[in-house]
Amino acid sequence: MKIDNNKTIKEKEIINRFLDEEVLLSPQAYERIKNISEENLETLIKKISEFKKYNDSFILLDEKFLDMFLNLDINTIIKDYKNFDFIEYYTGEKTSYEEKQEEKIEDKDKKKEEKNSEYEFLTYPSDHKKEQFVKRSEEDLEEKLKNLLEKEKDKLHVDIENERKKRYIEISKIRESVNSRINWVAKDIEERIKIYDDSDVSGKSTCTGTIEDFVKYFKDRFERLKVFIERRAQRKGYPLKNIKKMKGQKDVFVVGIVSDIDTTRSGNVIVRIEDTEDEITLIIPKDKIDKILKDELLLDEVIGVIGTVSKTGTSIYVDEIIRPALPPKTIKKIDEEIYMAFLSDIHIGSKEFLHKEFEKFIRFLNGDVDNELEEKVVSRLKYICIAGDLVDGVGVYPGQEDDLYEVDIIEQYREIAMYLEQIPEHISIIISPGNHDAVRPAEPQPKLPEKITKLFNRDNIYFVGNPSTINIHGFDTLLYHGRSFDDLVGQIKNASYENPVTIMKELVKRRLLCPTYGGRCPIAPEHKDYLVIDRDIDILHTGHIHINGYGLYRGVVLVNSGTFQEQTDFQKRMGINPTPAIVPIINMSKVGEKGHYLEWDRGVLEVRY
Repeated sequence: MKIDNNKTIKEKEIINRFLDEEVLLSPQAYERIKNISEENLETLIKKISEFKKYNDSFILLDEKFLDMFLNLDINTIIKDYKNFDFIEYYTGEKTSYEEKQEEKIEDKDKKKEEKNSEYEFLTYPSDHKKEQFVKRSEEDLEEKLKNLLEKEKDKLHVDIENERKKRYIEISKIRESVNSRINWVAKDIEERIKIYDDSDVSGKSTCTGTIEDFVKYFKDRFERLKVFIERRAQRKGYPLKNIKKMKGQKDVFVVGIVSDIDTTRSGNVIVRIEDTEDEITLIIPKDKIDKILKDELLLDEVIGVIGTVSKTGTSIYVDEIIRPALPPKTIKKIDEEIYMAFLSDIHIGSKEFLHKEFEKFIRFLNGDVDNELEEKVVSRLKYICIAGDLVDGVGVYPGQEDDLYEVDIIEQYREIAMYLEQIPEHISIIISPGNHDAVRPAEPQPKLPEKITKLFNRDNIYFVGNPSTINIHGFDTLLYHGRSFDDLVGQIKNASYENPVTIMKELVKRRLLCPTYGGRCPIAPEHKDYLVIDRDIDILHTGHIHINGYGLYRGVVLVNSGTFQEQTDFQKRMGINPTPAIVPIINMSKVGEKGHYLEWDRGVLEVRY
């Protein structure tokens, strides 16, 4: 068979012209292109070249896209396909570079030479040519796409590193961007911080999830809360095993953990409680429910009961329920006028992180103020408490990677560490974790691990567990992230996300941060229940629900700090409207008085109470 060299050279030129545009031809498309006129070929290549200005992706021109470029107007193609992911179309794998592309290799002559060598088989006899082309195309296409994906991943990595460096440089210059002449009063005030080690699980976890662990956990909860209940009742409770001997006796006082709650057809409420040795049934008559059950009963909370033992000795008719609530007390205040700020749920790494607002707050702490009130507060601000979720984390929920601008959790912590490094050195910072942080999800949570804490280049930064109680300049301050809020909102009719104080009051009443076991808040069965509120605290600081709240209850300051994350898709679905970029601040010398509570709200400091 005679070889038509002129025809073969022409076909090689066609292939190379498309390769110059980074377009690979499918065998079917190639056969069709060979037979179109020169004019139509020029028009086709011109359209592809114009399109590549808007979508500079690698293209495999199959019959579908060949028809599109031959028959449609170029403006229509650009409109419909400028953001089209050709790599995903060909391979089924998503790429994350999308609109960002590096400049193409400039030396086209070298590329032509490489491609000519690659397609030397086109000089074969024409009858053999189709078979060779199809075979070579099938062998090469997968490898070409694989190499292209790797190339784009490398480019993406470079883009990420460059963006990260740019972001870190901007963060590192926040302090120097503020020209402040403030007299820093807080600089001359000695820091006073004491961490109550017995309130923090860090380094003390013992549970392995055995039955014995659960028994010890609930026994510890019962024994410690029983002490507070007996203190309120001013009497000792009878062991439940002795009640059967007290048939018909009135004014009997017992203490137990709620194990079951039900309502009879007649409307009476039936409650089962148990102690370490026995259990008994409580009966709350229908006509006494409103008087006795002023607050909902929750499974696994510890209650005291005063009532009359039934004639059979198997139940108690309830007259009164006593909870281990913190006793009312005088509101704590100190002589020195200093201020404490409260943060939580910053969520570094999330695409919804409000970096401009957070930087504005850091500048405020450095003296970027607009009036005398702001100057006075910032000059005397001595402490910042952060109640969890410094970062958005990685793998916290399915598909989270799509919601992140930073998918490396170490880099997320590096970034928040750089932000905190920009805060004036005389301000002490206390940090506990939340459910998005790099510790176990089950509460109680230990403090952040050393591989994280070593990223924070400050001497006066304190890492504690969740929960943890710290004495801060005389105020016993309990930090708790607040994941149990998700359970309490569904169990207590008056508790709502919109008003976090309604939830926090329920914790104070029960002296228990997460009453019910087995809900949305996971609990590790430690041999000690660290969720019991042991001390008569002065401040309860929580977060988690991204909504600010403030109040005073039984002499305790209740402050729920908001967030620096815009509303997420999940919150939209749940109907939760966050209050982002609002930072609560209290004057520790005037708690309870007019003007003691302020909020920094997106750059404006205002007195709230």
